[in-house]
Amino acid sequence: MNNWRGVSDRGVAITRELVLETSRAAFKTFLHTVHDRLIDYSQKPSEGEQGFEFLHARSQISARHNEISRRFLRTLDEAFDLFSTREPSRNLGPLGDGSAPLSVGRTEARQHIALMNDGEVEEDLALSSIRKRAEVENAEQLWAMGQRMALLATGKKIEDSQLPLAPGCYCEALKKALSITDIQLAAKLVIYKLFDRQFIPQLTDLYRKANQQLIELDVLPNLNYRVEKAKGSDADRYTGAAPRVRSMPSGGQQIPVLQEVVASGHHSLSLPSQDLPSREYQSQLMDSIQLLQQRLVTGATAYQVAPPGQPLKYTERELVEAAVQLQQFDQVVAADILAAASQIKPLDIARARTNLVEQLKRITHAEEPPPLGGDDVRTIDLVGMLFEYILNDEQIPDCVKALLSYLHTPFLKLAFSEADFFRHQEHPARLLLNAMAESGSQWVSNDGSCQFDMLEQVRKTVRQVLDTEETDTRLFAGLLMTFSSYVQKVEMRIKLLEKRAMERARGEDRLIEVKQQVNREVHQRIAEKDIPSAMLLFFLQPWSDYMVHVLLRYGVDSEQWQQAVGLVEDMLWGLALSGSASEWRRWRQHYPWMESLIQSGFDMIGYDSDKALKLKRSIDRIYQLRERNLQPEVAPVDIRNKLVQMAERRAGERADLTRLSDREQTIIEKLRLMEFGTWFEFRDGRREKVAWFNPNTLQFLFVDQSGKRSGMKTGNELAKAMVNGELRMIGTSAKPLVERTMESIFSDLNERAQSKLQAV
Repeated sequence: MNNWRGVSDRGVAITRELVLETSRAAFKTFLHTVHDRLIDYSQKPSEGEQGFEFLHARSQISARHNEISRRFLRTLDEAFDLFSTREPSRNLGPLGDGSAPLSVGRTEARQHIALMNDGEVEEDLALSSIRKRAEVENAEQLWAMGQRMALLATGKKIEDSQLPLAPGCYCEALKKALSITDIQLAAKLVIYKLFDRQFIPQLTDLYRKANQQLIELDVLPNLNYRVEKAKGSDADRYTGAAPRVRSMPSGGQQIPVLQEVVASGHHSLSLPSQDLPSREYQSQLMDSIQLLQQRLVTGATAYQVAPPGQPLKYTERELVEAAVQLQQFDQVVAADILAAASQIKPLDIARARTNLVEQLKRITHAEEPPPLGGDDVRTIDLVGMLFEYILNDEQIPDCVKALLSYLHTPFLKLAFSEADFFRHQEHPARLLLNAMAESGSQWVSNDGSCQFDMLEQVRKTVRQVLDTEETDTRLFAGLLMTFSSYVQKVEMRIKLLEKRAMERARGEDRLIEVKQQVNREVHQRIAEKDIPSAMLLFFLQPWSDYMVHVLLRYGVDSEQWQQAVGLVEDMLWGLALSGSASEWRRWRQHYPWMESLIQSGFDMIGYDSDKALKLKRSIDRIYQLRERNLQPEVAPVDIRNKLVQMAERRAGERADLTRLSDREQTIIEKLRLMEFGTWFEFRDGRREKVAWFNPNTLQFLFVDQSGKRSGMKTGNELAKAMVNGELRMIGTSAKPLVERTMESIFSDLNERAQSKLQAV
């Protein structure tokens, strides 16, 4: 026993020495490579403002080179210390399952994730992708090392991911080493990318040497790599893992069968509370969808499903391999379709799911495809429903939806390899899909026309995904960065154009409001009064223009405004004088001031001098008649009505609800509650956005997809156009595409489950 203990300690010691010596040299070379490459990234035109971050990261690497190396090696050494005390490494959590240390429960794991910021989540996703890739590429050597290290640990079972030299340990060591610096996220992601390309490939030789050293110590020298035979296959196939067992939704929630649901009187589910943190909300929503899928699985799927608890017939590798072959088929089908500028035919989602089962049949060489596991069926159906609902989303133009439909198979492959993909709201693949959908809805029209070449950008991104067989988080993260960078530049340009258009529109709308206010002030004073034509013309045209100027420039509380309004009242007072000597004496003293104010008003608005002279002479004659106690001729009704209507048109028409139909009035009220940025689609497929509007005057500023002003429209015009079918409001949602689609899937499944319950 003591002899074996000595072999065990010696085996761990030589493995530790090999790992530390090899890693020390390799990491030193890696840091030199990082130092040189960061300067290249800082000089890339596409990096923009991030150039400084790369230069700062380069400075940090140079200044703290030795400290970073010591921290990296110390973390690896500590992993061996834990193993030597017969405790598997506990620091792989964020990279092992993306949520929390392996030693904590699922509830604590969720709490851990909830405390992480978006940068930490993105960082861990990048490292998790590196770890998974390295584990797959070195699966055989890691499996053998796991068997031998388990024997050194007195036979205690050790997962490959818990080995002190597992890829996850190296990823965690790098993360801890960089944590002593203040390198920003963008630069860290570049360093992780270089780590994956420069350092990780060297692990293959390290694992081979480590296994060879243990063989020389006579630790399982005749160990054979374990394989699993697929049913109906005539050849051994590598599975990469023990047979998977059907799993339940997170949180330990047990999914009742349909009979249990009926017996318990359980009915409709509700959406999780909107007050929950986003990650918890997504997790609960996914649990509910899986529950509903299980309720509907009996007789509702075209696939043969393995009984619960039975080891699955398909491994993750086989499922991914089938998806890869299906993606290659999609590439051929999409080659010509994606090359066209418009008339893009969407992918047949139902046919794609059927093709996947056919591919699995070919992989297993089985006459009849073995049953799929419940988890796999739910994954296939959920990805299919996701893209079917996207094809029905009215916010996205048809050509963009058709392009996005070709991401079905890559997303299916991603869902097979990353079981919790649907629970991560910030997953790069989801963010990329959301970004392309939102950009398409803003800058691509239903007729295929677009601004800023956005349709081509979406097409290019979809093409890159299809052309890459190894679809993983890293691919989507890189494409997301590129696409988002392009969109940000477009948004900056559009915001500037929209800002200018809004400032102009606000000025025009303010002018309309002031004109309407002046019109009301004048009408309140002349209503029900008999006024000569010349004086009526004076009030409703040149003097109203002057009052508008005064109100805009000085405001309603100014002395100038009070004088302008007072002049109207004084002139009306002159028409109503009784003829007493004292009143006329007062009038004659006041009239020169009135004449002076009228002339200054004419001068201020640039009123035509000839028209001004004729108008003043006509007003003088009116008051001369009044001084002789004669009544001047009042304006005829038709002339008065004509002048009043002209004044109303000059002031801008207000939405008169009494002249609208009930349906138009309903639309007007809906428009009042509309948010800025709402999109409208014309009958010919053009899309324009309401950048700004005034709910009081119902003046709406429309901009086209390039951000340029296309014109102002009144509420009446919009209501009539919408009733006639010439224009429609595109339904909007504050939630991104995937989030609102998942909620729609939940609602539809819930409704179908209710119908099935009622039929039982």
